[in-house]
Amino acid sequence: MTKLTTSDQIFLGLILLMILGKTTWEYFNVTHPIVQEWTGSWSAIIAVSIVGFICIKLAGKAGFPDIWDKSISNKHRVAIPIILGIGFSTIEIVVGLALQLPNIHVAFPNSIPVYLSGGIFLEILYHLIPVVILTWLMSSVILKGERETEVFILVAIFASLLEPTMQIMGMCQMGMLKNMIFAGGMFIFIFAGNMVPITLFRKYGFLSPVVWRLADYSIWHVIWPMIYY
Repeated sequence: MTKLTTSDQIFLGLILLMILGKTTWEYFNVTHPIVQEWTGSWSAIIAVSIVGFICIKLAGKAGFPDIWDKSISNKHRVAIPIILGIGFSTIEIVVGLALQLPNIHVAFPNSIPVYLSGGIFLEILYHLIPVVILTWLMSSVILKGERETEVFILVAIFASLLEPTMQIMGMCQMGMLKNMIFAGGMFIFIFAGNMVPITLFRKYGFLSPVVWRLADYSIWHVIWPMIYY
């Protein structure tokens, strides 16, 4: 039996946190519209976990560092993503205040398991899986290892379009977006919020974008609503 590497163990730890978060908010029967619209059913979580683990093993062949690459310091893997996540959440707060964004957040304390589980799930679904598979397929398989950087840039742009498209559609269905200019601004902002973690993934491994997203969510979705609303 093949021994699990440190990177494997960390990824499985993220999966356990995701499952724990979902189990917790389902136990407390959280019925917020965001939870109801979320794609994270148990079948989706199982599928994403399996495919995500395959992509973690495949990432090195597509030019991505391991989750726990020893050549990468914790400053780059953890500290910088936290700082960038807090910075991005600050921009979200300013934009939300300027646009008088309604309270779309899950209330505390249910916000903790919801955004913990959702943050990990979305990083695997929107970034790890499509970015690794497409970069590996196009660069390593089709182009025989050529133009890996150019392929990654194209894939990063494509993957960054997934979340804003899904979120804007979901918010429109929930009646949260009635102004097209506002919707367009939100789309661009969320797009930028995907390019940052994908770039972190490419430079420092998959743990860094997860840390970035959870740092962002902890301020924007958990702490800020407790202060303002």
